[in-house]
Amino acid sequence: MAKRLVQAIGLKRRLRALADLEGDPAALQKGVGKLRRTDRRRPPWTIRRRWDTTRLDGDGNDLFVMSKQGAPASRVLMYLHGGGYMFGPFATEWAAMGRVAAGTGCDFAMFMYPRAPEHGAQTTLDATVAAYEMLVARYGAGNVLVVGTSAGGGLAVALMTSLRDSGRPLPSCAVLLSPGVDMTLQSDVAALEPGDVMLPVAHVRSAGRIYARDLGPGHPIVSPINADLAGLPPLHLFVADSEILRPSLESFAERARSAGTETHVVLGEDAQHTWPIAPTPDGRIALDRIKEIVGGYA
Repeated sequence: MAKRLVQAIGLKRRLRALADLEGDPAALQKGVGKLRRTDRRRPPWTIRRRWDTTRLDGDGNDLFVMSKQGAPASRVLMYLHGGGYMFGPFATEWAAMGRVAAGTGCDFAMFMYPRAPEHGAQTTLDATVAAYEMLVARYGAGNVLVVGTSAGGGLAVALMTSLRDSGRPLPSCAVLLSPGVDMTLQSDVAALEPGDVMLPVAHVRSAGRIYARDLGPGHPIVSPINADLAGLPPLHLFVADSEILRPSLESFAERARSAGTETHVVLGEDAQHTWPIAPTPDGRIALDRIKEIVGGYA
């Protein structure tokens, strides 16, 4: 049902058309603007009526922290949204994180990180590190759990490698939902693309180039599959069986394990890209699994 809905919306076709505009900055900006119409850059009413919301200013970037009304928690989920580094977050992401936080007794924080094409990867990573440090100041590093979806999952890995390299304290774990760890898509994905109802190869590669700017899409900040993956907190990856990111995610998991980082993979059968945030029966099952993971780090 979810796959048919995504196909009906025509998202894959629209993302492929956006990739065709990469060489025309004005047309690209216009196309991005159209796709941003469904963004939810402020807590929706469904969240505000159940959670106390605090807006923190991270150098001009909003960091919204949601706490149960009258009962702030000692732990927080730092959520980094999807959208190819250019869009989001979406209403489904707010709803999913609200459910996970409510089911685990956590607060949750949504960071509106700087997006492409207006900003590049280094600026986005620097802002994300600053936002993370704001949460560490409030909760302590051991009480921060990072959750990242798609592009936000790749950013989450870049965040953790940056924290490690600079000697900063790391979060207790990371939950990564179809993370974009290789924006070059070097793996052979030709057989998978027809069955991926959401992502075209052209969009992933184009988004990687736009986001990377002068760094290049293979840079470890942009494609953290190329980073040193040693010394990271436990990683929990959710991967759909038919998505074009699957080969790179399986390779990433192998590299992380080889580097000594505890890594777990949950494979979604007959699932779509980022299915855990979808309002479907399979999505709800995946969210329950995420609640179990988060609860294990209490």
